[in-house]
Amino acid sequence: MYVVANTLRVPADRAARIEQGFAHAGGRMQQIPGCVSFTLLKEESTTDEAVYVAMTHWQDEAAFRAWAASDAFRQAHAGESGASGEVHLYTVVV
Repeated sequence: MYVVANTLRVPADRAARIEQGFAHAGGRMQQIPGCVSFTLLKEESTTDEAVYVAMTHWQDEAAFRAWAASDAFRQAHAGESGASGEVHLYTVVV
């Protein structure tokens, strides 16, 4: 299994926009070949920014890479959200 964690930092006044944008992501992600699950986490203790982690689990790295290279990926990430992100890639060990 392959896990991708994308940490998103947005100004607090844009938090609702981010949440709205992800509202249907779980259903869409389940339709992508190789995607096992999607979760959007919101950090509880934040100050002037909202911190989210978009977590996806994939059958393998190849499934994630295929999605990341797809038109669907580009469409899902188009537009201005005001977020800055940091992506971390993991291979499940246990």
